[in-house]
Amino acid sequence: MKYKALLPLCFFLPGCALFHWPFRPVHAPPEEAAQVQFPPEIPAEGRLTIRGPMAAAIQLAMDDFLPRGVKPHAGADPVEVCLYQRESYDIFAAPEADGRVLVEIALAPEACKMDGPVLDMGATYAIDVKGWRILAVKR
Repeated sequence: MKYKALLPLCFFLPGCALFHWPFRPVHAPPEEAAQVQFPPEIPAEGRLTIRGPMAAAIQLAMDDFLPRGVKPHAGADPVEVCLYQRESYDIFAAPEADGRVLVEIALAPEACKMDGPVLDMGATYAIDVKGWRILAVKR
């Protein structure tokens, strides 16, 4: 009889799996953050300006190509571990007509120290920046 009270819970708990919390980046502890000294302005040398729509298109493509939090399988070798790191990839992006952006993701030539040529380690995305959706992917 005492289990009858738990029966409604069985119907509602699977619904909790539908809730996904948004990604939140990890912040350094306050002691480490206190050691960072910001210059009065970002130095001009090496500075890039990436407009909002372009930045969002790149993020959308990267989130599809290599989702945040994805980890290599147990026992992965160093090359496989490297392939799961976002910083191992270079991004090329170009705006197109009608609010589209092409985003190419390619393994950086100096990344992962692989023997021989690297084939098929990237993708090109057509992103609709007005509707924030992926129109097509070429792998």
